[in-house]
Amino acid sequence: MLRPLSVDASRRLRCWFEEAGYTEVNLLRYLGAAELPSRILRNEPRLLDRTREVTLLNALLRWFWLGRSQTAKAIASVVPEALLLLLLESGLLEQDGNLLTARAMLLTVENFLVASDHPSSIARGDSEMVLWPNPTSRFLARFAVRQHSRATLDLGTGSGILSLGAAGHSDLVVATDVNPRVPSFVTFNARLNGIDNIEMLMGDGFQPVAGRSFDLILSNPPFFITPKLDYLFCDNSMELDQLCRRLVREAPAYLNEGGYMQMLCEWAQVSGQPWEERIAEWLEGMGCDAWVMKGLTQYPEEYAQHRFRETTQDTGRDLEVYEGYMAYYRDRGVEAIHDGLIVMRRRSGKNWVRIEEVPKTPIGDLGEMVLSTFAAHDLLLEMETDEKLLAIRPKLAAHVRLEQVCDQAGDRWHAESLTLRLIRGFPFHWTVQPLVAEFLASCDGTRTADQAIQGFAVGANAPIETVRRECLAMIRKLIERGFVVVAPD
Repeated sequence: MLRPLSVDASRRLRCWFEEAGYTEVNLLRYLGAAELPSRILRNEPRLLDRTREVTLLNALLRWFWLGRSQTAKAIASVVPEALLLLLLESGLLEQDGNLLTARAMLLTVENFLVASDHPSSIARGDSEMVLWPNPTSRFLARFAVRQHSRATLDLGTGSGILSLGAAGHSDLVVATDVNPRVPSFVTFNARLNGIDNIEMLMGDGFQPVAGRSFDLILSNPPFFITPKLDYLFCDNSMELDQLCRRLVREAPAYLNEGGYMQMLCEWAQVSGQPWEERIAEWLEGMGCDAWVMKGLTQYPEEYAQHRFRETTQDTGRDLEVYEGYMAYYRDRGVEAIHDGLIVMRRRSGKNWVRIEEVPKTPIGDLGEMVLSTFAAHDLLLEMETDEKLLAIRPKLAAHVRLEQVCDQAGDRWHAESLTLRLIRGFPFHWTVQPLVAEFLASCDGTRTADQAIQGFAVGANAPIETVRRECLAMIRKLIERGFVVVAPD
């Protein structure tokens, strides 16, 4: 168990790591790739070779990255005695005679130094291992809404990385988990990073926060869809995707008006039911607006192979385990498994739901993108009549670009296509004709939609009624997608 140090001692410990070069940017450069030691990647020999010289940084890396024990004699010349005493006092290191062994792994994520269990815990089959900040938690952190929150809930906190990120814009963060080993890590990580507004509670789902409400709920729950219950960080006892459904259905009762829930999840596509219908049912009658962003789709055979490769390093039972997975999926009619992000916002009145497959490589401030997308839907609800929409002053967003593809014919270039593209958030695109591109350029915030449309109709020599109808439909869609914003009066 890790033991939180005093505020001053935690600050000194963190400074030692930073001064040694144990930072995210430096380790990426120093190691060539900030990858963890892995039997699958077979990268341990390279990492050991890279850290062979006796330096403070290499000593820290061998302990807290590679999980290698070192003798006190071997590191005596590079590790200050005061630092060694803090590492032992905190429980990060354990001494047995002359041998010093790390009891945790330390990763640098978003300027935080985060303790977790080492990947070797999977090889040992430790069901209560505390997972390091992995790609899914980092992905959710990128999407997290970072506006002021009176109270934020990190449901299923693990190492606490989402809580650490939310602490800077929240008056209070409540972190919950069912794993009895989690509180030690969360409390330690908060103190190590100079954060004092995280409250740790134990329990399943929303039970620990009964009667409380939040402006923001973040959750990266144990959503694996498998027949196994090997690890608390990824497995759950509910059928298929029912844990995620339960959390979605229960969340609104814990959200303040205008509060957001953001949850990563997986859901099954079962025979006879489109995936959109399954996820839409979760959201029915919830009193929330919702945006479902579907990412990766995997078929059962590839999903099974991917999941048991992640959670076991014993290859002797591969056939047996794989057949168990496939029997589970066949018995339940699972045709595919999808992953994605669900964002819900509690709001009184008529709610909207947007369910879509999104591009895989979003760019920029994704929390701001979430807020602007919800604001765009609010605007469209306010502008529900054509008369109201005609009165706005539309303007192309600053992150819109027009791309032209040309084809060579003879001694000239001929325009083949024009595409509007977003260069921030999801890279949505929209193919347009040259006249439409010129119309959109005229939407510069200085004239109303009605004025721009009338000018377009005259230039195109087309009936105003037809042009107005088609332009308003296009403007609505471009506002929804973030291509067009409204200039202030």
